[in-house]
Amino acid sequence: MTSQPPAPERLPPGHRVASRYTVESVIGEGASGVVYRAARDEDGRRVALKVIHRHLSGTPQIFRRYHREAAILKRIEGPHVVRMLDFVEEGGLLVIALEHIDGSSLEELLREHAPIEVDRAIDIALQICSALETAHAAGVVHRDLKPANVLVERPGTPPAHPPGGGAPSPLAGCVRVVDFGLAKVVHGEQMTTGLTEQDMIFGTPEYMAPEQVRGEDVDPRCDIYALGCILYEMVVGAVPFSKRTPIAVMTAQIAEQPLPPRSGKRDGLISAGLEAVILRALAKERAERHPSARAFADALRACRERRVVGHTPANPADAISITELGLERTGLDHAATPRSDASTSDVGSPVPPRDSAVVRAPPAGRAAVFADASGDGAPVGSRSRERLLWTVVAILCAAAGIVVGTLFGAR
Repeated sequence: MTSQPPAPERLPPGHRVASRYTVESVIGEGASGVVYRAARDEDGRRVALKVIHRHLSGTPQIFRRYHREAAILKRIEGPHVVRMLDFVEEGGLLVIALEHIDGSSLEELLREHAPIEVDRAIDIALQICSALETAHAAGVVHRDLKPANVLVERPGTPPAHPPGGGAPSPLAGCVRVVDFGLAKVVHGEQMTTGLTEQDMIFGTPEYMAPEQVRGEDVDPRCDIYALGCILYEMVVGAVPFSKRTPIAVMTAQIAEQPLPPRSGKRDGLISAGLEAVILRALAKERAERHPSARAFADALRACRERRVVGHTPANPADAISITELGLERTGLDHAATPRSDASTSDVGSPVPPRDSAVVRAPPAGRAAVFADASGDGAPVGSRSRERLLWTVVAILCAAAGIVVGTLFGAR
């Protein structure tokens, strides 16, 4: 007969922790602990207390995980990362005090509102990119980025006459990333924890990069993949891979390609550029993804700003626009105009055919996303080469005609 684990013991309202915090209510509960809303006694400030389950306090792995999360949170601080205020041990309890965020998780909001408006999704993704930049700069990889670990603050009091009328969107608040309990320190001081034993896999299947599924060593690009999954879910309304079992999802992360975001009902709302940005983040090979959170953010801003780079043709009817991405240009573009700022050159990827979900970066790892006015997604480079080829053919034909005419004239 298998013994059941003991029911977690919850702290009652009014309970004082470490003579510093007074518990008010439960915010949420997970496998390893409970998060409480509490007040800091010295100033009444509201905080979130993350408390380990008492029956797990003797488990070395969980114990080290809490210590490790506290140490990691000390390393990272930014406007889109939940700030740690305190870490205490009392009577077998481990307690992390975090700033309290008055809002909801992105998971809860997507459950009610997905798919969401594209510009709103880009704004949320940009704030998550900011959090990842902060963490990665400190040498920390999150490894479990998912909507449940993204909090959206409740929007403030709307103005008397908000634009468009009505209350502000619940998705309009400031975004914060939480739960670095599975994070990995990739450089800096060593933090040996026993949490990365061989053959152990950490993460949530729907948001795990292929290298995570295979149990390989990870780097910041696994967070890029997870954010690609989140952005896909926000604009499409479903995760890239939805299967009946976690094992099936993990297998799909390795072996299957996601449907292009524009292949469904949201086709007319998602630009070719945004589709390319998302699919590049979801590349199976990490070398083909956006190289950093900043590069991912640059690509998203280019989509939002509808940035266009390239020469202006003499005939407006021949105009070819770059689909919202101001990226590296073709050789013909360089011949026509001065080189643009190189800082925008590594944030895009080729738009695949509409019936293909594969996005592969060219050998140099850089490409621009182009589409003509009809939106067929044909690369400018290939169209320019085709025009050049026909020009050469026309010149050769004309030369041949001149030669033939000269010969007949000589007769």
